[in-house]
Amino acid sequence: MHIDDGKEMIMNGLLQNGWDRAWRARINRWSAATVLMIAIPAAATADSPKHPLAAIEIAGISLNTPSEKIAGILQAQGYTQVNSSLYTKSEAAANGRSTVYRVEIDDTAGSRELSYARSLTGGRNKSPASRDAAIPDNEIAMVRQLYEAVCNVDEDLQSERKCAPPQPASVMINHGMMLTVDANYAVLLKASDSSTSVAVTFKTVP
Repeated sequence: MHIDDGKEMIMNGLLQNGWDRAWRARINRWSAATVLMIAIPAAATADSPKHPLAAIEIAGISLNTPSEKIAGILQAQGYTQVNSSLYTKSEAAANGRSTVYRVEIDDTAGSRELSYARSLTGGRNKSPASRDAAIPDNEIAMVRQLYEAVCNVDEDLQSERKCAPPQPASVMINHGMMLTVDANYAVLLKASDSSTSVAVTFKTVP
């Protein structure tokens, strides 16, 4: 490795750490279930790899992930394949509850749909979340990237898209409803400490 390459790697790491700290600081400054769906025509994946929404990873999968690699990526994270399109896993949570994750991939000749869900189930003591509850660390990058892809725009467009100021335990766009971003993409983002709902849809223009 050349010295210049080493310096570049160090600088990239510092920039990434700085960005993560800036995001955390940003949502902490503002005061104030999981379904992630990504639908994209399979034929279009190769034509739109540079779109900011195409590269965002959810459970290690993006719109550009080859179909033959999906099972290995998910199984390495503890997901069990239920059928040809559905993967699930469950983790113990507080008060006898469980956190359930669902990842579903539906590939057809004309489309690709990826869905991710996180929700709490079970338990008899459903006490309110603690005051310092926050969106899980493993979702922060996904939520941040989706929010920035949609809301890193001028103030008028932010208002039109109803980009609510992000908070540690809640990040939302368009009141948690599907938002048409452009002629090809639509997005839904509603993330919280207990559950998150995200959707990204791609369609070709006739």
